[in-house]
Amino acid sequence: MGTFAAPPLIETKLRPPDRRPGLVARPGLLARLDEAVERHRLTLVGAGAGWGKSTLVGEWLAERGHPAAWVALDPSDDDPARFWGYVTEALRRAGVPVDDATAGALAGGGETLGAGLSSLLNAVAALERRAVLALDDFHCVSARAIHEAVAFLVERLPASLRVVIASRADPPIGLPRLRARGDLAEIRPDELRFSEAEAGALLNDGVGLRLAPGQVERLRARTEGWAAGLYLAGLSLRGRDDADAFIGEFAGDDRLVVDYLAEEVLGALPADRRAFLLRTSVLERLTAPLCDAVTGTAGAAGTLAELEASNLFLVPLDSRRGWYRYHHLFRELLRHELALTAPAEVAELHRRAAGWHLAEGEVDQAIEHLAAAGEIERAADLIAEHWADYHSSGWTVTTQRWLGLLPPGRAERDPRLCLAQALIQINLGRADDAAPWVDAAERAAAAPGAPGDPALVAAGVAACRSLVHLLNGEEPEAVAQGRVAHRLDASRGTWWRAITCLALGIALQAVNELDEARDVLEEAVAAAHDGNAWPPCVVALGHLAGQALERGDLALAERRAREAIELAAAERHAEYPHAAGAHATLARILAGRGEIDEALALAERSVALARRGRSVTETAYSVLKRGSVLLVAGDRDAARAAAAEGRRLLAPARGAVYLTAILERLEARLGEAGAGRPGPAAGGPAAAGPLTERELAVLRHLTGSASLREIAAELYVSHNTVKTQIRSIYRKLGAATRDEAVARARERGILPRPLAPDARGR
Repeated sequence: MGTFAAPPLIETKLRPPDRRPGLVARPGLLARLDEAVERHRLTLVGAGAGWGKSTLVGEWLAERGHPAAWVALDPSDDDPARFWGYVTEALRRAGVPVDDATAGALAGGGETLGAGLSSLLNAVAALERRAVLALDDFHCVSARAIHEAVAFLVERLPASLRVVIASRADPPIGLPRLRARGDLAEIRPDELRFSEAEAGALLNDGVGLRLAPGQVERLRARTEGWAAGLYLAGLSLRGRDDADAFIGEFAGDDRLVVDYLAEEVLGALPADRRAFLLRTSVLERLTAPLCDAVTGTAGAAGTLAELEASNLFLVPLDSRRGWYRYHHLFRELLRHELALTAPAEVAELHRRAAGWHLAEGEVDQAIEHLAAAGEIERAADLIAEHWADYHSSGWTVTTQRWLGLLPPGRAERDPRLCLAQALIQINLGRADDAAPWVDAAERAAAAPGAPGDPALVAAGVAACRSLVHLLNGEEPEAVAQGRVAHRLDASRGTWWRAITCLALGIALQAVNELDEARDVLEEAVAAAHDGNAWPPCVVALGHLAGQALERGDLALAERRAREAIELAAAERHAEYPHAAGAHATLARILAGRGEIDEALALAERSVALARRGRSVTETAYSVLKRGSVLLVAGDRDAARAAAAEGRRLLAPARGAVYLTAILERLEARLGEAGAGRPGPAAGGPAAAGPLTERELAVLRHLTGSASLREIAAELYVSHNTVKTQIRSIYRKLGAATRDEAVARARERGILPRPLAPDARGR
């Protein structure tokens, strides 16, 4: 596994576009934006491509001098971690005091997102001067988690921050509700249309034509004031003597006309300039060395400067003119033309771009270009090498997007990628979604010529099985698979070694094999440091701290707990569930020293962090340690409630000796008569593990008559996923049929009993 860190943010995405020569002044629209931002939380500049949305917002920010947090979005930002990484950095530059814990919580997504949004709102409220967050090309974002978070943020914004969104489509962030409450201002195409005076300034001053007022007005009317249409028409008119004839033939603003105009513009260019435009259109952002690499020529710096000077839809992205992009509409047209005129070149252009990005350490862009070039095996190798580093930094959706670039079935044939999918699901606490990928990894590894080191793949399969068993409360099986993983993995100081040691170490601790567990967890910490595997390192340190506490070595326990907490904060993982155990241990230590207030705060934080995950045993540890702190603080009723919750959490687990002992000691201190190891719930077979949230959702659907495919469609999962979950439900409930599973669930109170016939009629 490589040691790449998460990629640095692209500087040019955090800068509004610079003012370009020939920009048409639009004071009326600037005043409209002034009014919108003053009175409304959200301003939406919504229109199709080429209406001047980005130019308008960028010019307004430059003119008014507001502290500006600008993010130019693209499809790769459809990842909550990536999106919030850019937003928090942009806000920092605008003066919003966003700390690392807040940034990490926002990037973590899921259960950490709420904490991050609350902290962000508090930071915004502290501003003394209003700032503006501008999100350009917001239509590139489709992730529901991002839309919901932005909606939450906008609805609660204090007056010290306003949001301006430029988008081709209306974002699903509760616009009707915001509109009804007066929190939304909208600038639409009717307001963005160029007036006759503005059209004249664009065509005559910006493009360099000498059109008469009547010609300008005819062209403005035919384009309906659409900026891109006017500009393309103006470029087509350069050097023509038949302006009236051209304008007379031009009608409308539909895509076919735009294609025609683009062809006219490109057709008037020298062959080398046209070739440069077409070949570099495969790039999202352009810089001279990258363009030279893609075109196979030299002199791109001069070409880019000339293109900018000729106003040919080239947008500078920094003040040094080092990076550019094509206007989105123009780039789309160039790509369309490239596909028509030189389709055989496209793959090679992407290969060259991939090579340049990879040499620059830009793995994300390299993978995208390799996939576009059809270099599937090279792309798969890069994903296998780097997914863990991105995932550990919270960029889970990005790693899943990479896997989605591969042809259907390709990941299932690669044991390395199957293990990637499995561990992503395990880290999300989704044991039932992980298990099929572990099986797929094992099948793929058995095929002749399977990629990856066979011993390491076998170790990875066993480690994942161990972790799945742990999530399901099956500790003895977790130990057995953990031993297999630890034995097969002969690597040292790698990311995988940290995982295999962690799986065995926490499984051994669960069954109270503490001496061996300690040695293996110490090895996990060492391997994690060598392999930059920080989340496993935090977990291992937390478990080592807990062990030291239980054997009375308070100094070591405190040192390990603080090390885990500080490491989580340094890696922006402070709001992630894997730091919960360290907080619980430190809370108990401080309570023993009489530092009750701080201990109680840490204990509450521990439980809050643990509940964000899906590990019942990790949550039980935090709950029980909070109970101990409450008991020291003199709140016996709250401590007794914590003990009762701990017993409920541990009831389905098999072999959780370590935690059971902690529970029994707490109950003994409370004088509880029910002390003793938790047994299975009524019916016995539930000892196979508690039902997960997803299994409960499927179980509720089993009470009706829907088919498995209908249930899958209702729950937005695959048919195979539902079948896997039903098998798990049957196993956990000791049932063999659908009706028997429902009956068992009702007996145990998991499902409500059906109402009596007379009750239904009331």
